[in-house]
Amino acid sequence: MIKILLIEDDKDLGKAIKTFLSKQKYDVDWFEDAKGLFFEGYDILIIDWLLKQSSGVDIIKSIKRKNISTPIIMITVKSDLKDKLKVFELGVDDYITKPFSPEELLARIKAILNRYYAKEWIKIDENILIDPENRKVSKNGENIELTQKEFLLLEAMSKRKGKIVNYNFLIDYVWDEEGSYETLKSHIYSIRKKLGKNLIKNIKGLGYKID
Repeated sequence: MIKILLIEDDKDLGKAIKTFLSKQKYDVDWFEDAKGLFFEGYDILIIDWLLKQSSGVDIIKSIKRKNISTPIIMITVKSDLKDKLKVFELGVDDYITKPFSPEELLARIKAILNRYYAKEWIKIDENILIDPENRKVSKNGENIELTQKEFLLLEAMSKRKGKIVNYNFLIDYVWDEEGSYETLKSHIYSIRKKLGKNLIKNIKGLGYKID
């Protein structure tokens, strides 16, 4: 699951952001100030500029001094170009001006995550990502448990996205001589059940396909 650190001292806004992102299957830790916090272990940081106890700019400077490379979104009421340029020079990845909709924040989060992690993950669609190295699958930021054979099938089709993958190729790839069309069909059914029934198309008489 994607883990997000939110630092926002407006209680109503902080609660609203945490609730919305949690419903999108993100794991959100929300704090009103950065005092005593550890920034490691998060996939993205969302920091307000104007906090009662400290400045978001100072927090970001501290993060950068520690060589933490986690992507950062700054949220603020400041909208002048010079303010935006100031924080971008600090290494902030995005900047969103209050008031904003939760959907806009979500779109910016997804864009940053795609930029940072696309090289490591195979993107099937806007919501489903595959991590081949660690054999993990994520849907809407939530880890989805697949069996080893289900993962191998999904990986094989995702690497040939947009192309028909022959039934026999998939059977040989996963089971060698022990597989069968019925076994393959059963595993495809299970993958669809976990990731969405429309994800994998059956091209009758030929094979399966992910668009």
